[in-house]
Amino acid sequence: MQWYANSLTDLVRHAAEIDAAVVRALGRSHGNDPYNAGHATYTSLDEDMLPRARKLAELGDDANPQQRAELRRLWESLSPGARAELWSQDKDHLISAGILGVTVKQISPDGGSGPYDVEDPTAHDYWILAEAKGMANAGDFIGNTDAARNMDHYLRGTGTALDLDVDRMLRDDAVLRDAAKASITENQEHWRQEALDAYRKSGGKPVAIPVESSGTGYTHSDRNWYLAIGSAKTNTTGVVTVVPGADGKPKIGLDYRVNVWDRYNWDPGKATPIGPTTVTDADMARLHRTGLAKEYDMRGSGSVQHYDLGTTSGSLPPPADPGRDGTRTDIGRNGDAR
Repeated sequence: MQWYANSLTDLVRHAAEIDAAVVRALGRSHGNDPYNAGHATYTSLDEDMLPRARKLAELGDDANPQQRAELRRLWESLSPGARAELWSQDKDHLISAGILGVTVKQISPDGGSGPYDVEDPTAHDYWILAEAKGMANAGDFIGNTDAARNMDHYLRGTGTALDLDVDRMLRDDAVLRDAAKASITENQEHWRQEALDAYRKSGGKPVAIPVESSGTGYTHSDRNWYLAIGSAKTNTTGVVTVVPGADGKPKIGLDYRVNVWDRYNWDPGKATPIGPTTVTDADMARLHRTGLAKEYDMRGSGSVQHYDLGTTSGSLPPPADPGRDGTRTDIGRNGDAR
């Protein structure tokens, strides 16, 4: 319901912003004299909105949520040509400001444990809590550092969202790589055609088209990420650009990033063997319902990659180098939690 409310609010704000932009553009077209059209000149909405969009983009990481939302609305309202101009000049700033953020509804693939802190804990629950802390801190997750980190965050009970290292997830798990490739290949012909149509309408000038695939579910095959996340959802957000090539033919490219989201929870009816211990999901789920631990959202986006859409075939670039392997020598640190 909150997602729908936010979406409707954005639509109303968008309409108000466009209305104000039209008033300003018409005013300038008439020399700011609404009663004298004799000196009227054409003023486009792009001329009104592009400077504001550029100013917001330059804020980058410093943009607050309201400024990011306004920038997204302006980005959607600009013509394909104005977008291409902004993208070519302020690409890094736009990415930092979140222009490639997910807009589809982010729903967990499973229902979770139910309401939080609605039952009284028993001695057995405290025993499970101690056992879980022992697994997270004493080495039963050896080699599975992200699984240990995520369980530790669950047991701390803050409920704050946790960032996912999607680049390393792509590097480690072929299932996620396949899901990312499918999200592009299933949409690339449609995206390509939409961008080419805009390019032809522009008279062969550069254009940029924002794109986003729907969310699809997948289950990790890598042991570390399976224990850390299990099943999750992923999609692709990006920008398709068309520019004149050296040979005079249109050159089509896609700048994209892979997004992943899930909710850390436990579903009764399952059991997971971890080292010498088998963790029942029912026991772990009770920690949430008794207030001894708390479920939380997990979200992340990979680095921006480039893909040639000039043809309908081709392989995706390899995942970005994630740098350090992410090993945590102290899983009690949660500096990467949001």
